Amino acid sequence: MIPINDYRQFVAELINYACRAAGTEETPAIRLAVTQDQLINLLKDIGGIVVAGNIPGADFTNSGGWMQSEGTCILYVLDKMPVDYQGTEREYTRYAELQRLMLEIVKLLANYDGFDRFCDKGEVDYSRPITVEWEYNTFGGFNGLSVEFRLKDKQV
Repeated sequence: MIPINDYRQFVAELINYACRAAGTEETPAIRLAVTQDQLINLLKDIGGIVVAGNIPGADFTNSGGWMQSEGTCILYVLDKMPVDYQGTEREYTRYAELQRLMLEIVKLLANYDGFDRFCDKGEVDYSRPITVEWEYNTFGGFNGLSVEFRLKDKQV
């Protein structure tokens, strides 16, 4: 199980680097939570781009005398768009901005050689897919994208 403060630092550095690579002008708020209800509470007063996610648990395995754990991580790149954006060019322009940021996050997660600059305690489990999905009206009215991946501990 990756220590919570190491995971928080990993997410902050990952998002910082992805924002620079995507040319995102606004710095997203980052909120991590244990449950969906907690995340809804943390996001209720936030505007603009936000990166939200879970604090991963762990599945432990014992293989030949050593133990390893993996946790499912989900990160969301979201924005609470005004109702009058719905179906307009502004909505799709905003989706395109969120999509650029998500693409940079995925590129960083899929980078076998450079991932350890963000997380020296874990590594992405490349035997499983990195899955991106569109999100609509989640966590109390946010729209955007989510990415799901598995993070393995380097040491347990």
